[in-house]
Amino acid sequence: MSEQTASQTTYQRRLDDRVTALTAAPDATVADVIRNARGAFPTIVYDRLRERGVADTLPTGTLESDGETDAVHTPELHPLDYEWYFTAEATTAVADSLREGGEPILCLGAPTVAVRLARRGVPVTLVDRSGRVEKRFATDLESLRFVRGDVHEPLDLESTFSVAFFDPPWYPEHTEAWLYRACQHVRPGGRVQFVLFPPLVRPSAAEQRRDLLETARRVGTVSVDEDAVAYRTPAFERRVLRDSDVPVVSAWRRADLASVDVADGSALSEPPTVASDGDWQTFVAEGQVVKLREDVTGDPEAVLAPIEGCEGYVLPSVSRRDARRQNVDLWTSRNRVAKVGNRAAVAEGLRLLETGATLSELSETEFITGLSAERKQHLVAQLDAILESQSD
Repeated sequence: MSEQTASQTTYQRRLDDRVTALTAAPDATVADVIRNARGAFPTIVYDRLRERGVADTLPTGTLESDGETDAVHTPELHPLDYEWYFTAEATTAVADSLREGGEPILCLGAPTVAVRLARRGVPVTLVDRSGRVEKRFATDLESLRFVRGDVHEPLDLESTFSVAFFDPPWYPEHTEAWLYRACQHVRPGGRVQFVLFPPLVRPSAAEQRRDLLETARRVGTVSVDEDAVAYRTPAFERRVLRDSDVPVVSAWRRADLASVDVADGSALSEPPTVASDGDWQTFVAEGQVVKLREDVTGDPEAVLAPIEGCEGYVLPSVSRRDARRQNVDLWTSRNRVAKVGNRAAVAEGLRLLETGATLSELSETEFITGLSAERKQHLVAQLDAILESQSD
């Protein structure tokens, strides 16, 4: 048996044990099982319930309401930016926890927490690489300093923060890199707190967590608060769940909150460089965020084309491990994807939409790229399908 097969087998056993225990609980519901599956994606959990023959017999429980969307965050959140935001309750809980460690506070990512702290008058510095944060939140608060920067690069910040908090992408190399950066900017005797992905989010997660916590212990004393944070379901993830015929459970994505009382912030060596997801150009059209790969892979004659296994242009996954991601050249904040052949023409069309043109007006516009009338109509039809006008 290969190491990968053994890991998958162990994972399936752990997940089965978890699902069995949850379904055996008094008053168990489908929503409860999905929400408490320690990170396993709802489609996987629901398949386990189907295999047991209880998916249709367990009460459904509380699901996401039709009006419960992330529309308050405009422009919309995008999977390539690893943008999942905490629920209001989790934001408050994390902010309260951070205040216990003193001031000032450094937030790497987690704009909802930084803004909540600033509105309470707490001195806080927010570092985020996305310029869209300034459009989603009021970053001109007196107590808030916003620094647009990449956590994977050195930051021109002081090293006197009482508390540093970060909410990294849920992969070990990101967590290790962000931990290193946080430790560079917290004062001796300060505290670092961070979100730790749950043990069933993927087959290797439990082992990765152990390694990360061992690394954190080199810095100081570590404690972990299980299931301490919950996330709103962004539009791109909601689309995947709705298309998979799985109940959309509100705030199903949960994680742990790890705290490190720092004894030696210099104990960590600089981690290896984290591989990027490639270079992308970003457009915003009527609130939707559309990313266009710089080096496209499609047939130049096709302009835009669907990707095999992505029915209705929807990528049925948010996992970085999904092999279909390598074929994605255009990706929206509602998880619609396509191959791109004529990048210049697609970029021109998106640029026009970003400046306020409608799809109808696009049909009548003469493209600088010299697109023929027939191919232009094809492009407009494809964009109409991908950038659906109705809300998810």
